[in-house]
Parts: sequence; C-alpha cells; structure tokens
Amino acid sequence: MTPATGLAATNARADEAASRELFAARAELASLGATASPSRLERALERLEAAQQASRRTLAQAA
Repeated sequence: MTPATGLAATNARADEAASRELFAARAELASLGATASPSRLERALERLEAAQQASRRTLAQAA
C-alpha cells in the first residue's frame, strides 16, 4: 500500500465514522419527546453540532 492509498483509506474510515455519528446524533435528537428535559435536549443538540462539524471537516479534507 502506498502512502497515498493509506491516506485515502484513513480518510474513508474517518468519513464513514463521521457519517455514522451524524446519523446517530440525528436519530437521538429525533427520538427525544416533548417530555425530555432541557439539559437532555441541549446535550443532544451539542452532539449533533459536533457531528456536523466533524462531517464538514472530513469533506473538506477529501477535497
């Protein structure tokens, strides 16, 4: 495996992990009902924001 191939594989794994986390964060937020506490909603939103940022970073690195 060449260094470029290894880097591409690493980037692909990072992109896949970021996509999985983004999906999970969205699902978590969607699963919270009206009875969820404000702090629970805040944590879910923070997780979603972090996942979105990670996803954008992996896209920028791939470009």
